[in-house]
Amino acid sequence: MCPRPSLSQALLQMVLQDENFVSKEEFQAVEKKLVEEKAAHAKTKVLLAKEEEKLQFALGEVEVLSKQLEKEKLAFEKALSSVKSKVLQESSKKDQLITKCNGRREARALHHGYINGLFPNHPVPVSKAGFHSNTCPQLRIQAGPGGPHLRKGLKGPGRPRK
Repeated sequence: MCPRPSLSQALLQMVLQDENFVSKEEFQAVEKKLVEEKAAHAKTKVLLAKEEEKLQFALGEVEVLSKQLEKEKLAFEKALSSVKSKVLQESSKKDQLITKCNGRREARALHHGYINGLFPNHPVPVSKAGFHSNTCPQLRIQAGPGGPHLRKGLKGPGRPRK
């Protein structure tokens, strides 16, 4: 036969059972808290999924805008290069016109010097407009905010009054 447990062993067994078990109220409170935490976790998971979707959409938008910005940057650089090229061409044309104009002035000055040297006592001819030939309109180049422009102007003592 089986020996019967003693009283001290029975008390020890009861204490161990009390330590291993919780009351029904404590169990229900913990179970309720677990259910609430699971519900909160599910809500958080849904919010996370929504935010992740928004993030992916925003990243896609950033990528599209970056590509568009790159295209616009290339177009701007191309246009800027074109404008710089035109400015260089116009500057070259301006320099050629200045050189040509200065060459004509020098040729005219040599011509007048030659004529005056050959006929020092001869009066200088007067143009049909009534101006002395040394005061005829000459081309002057003036630079303004809009760029260089050719303008006719009169020089010398025969200049008309406004």
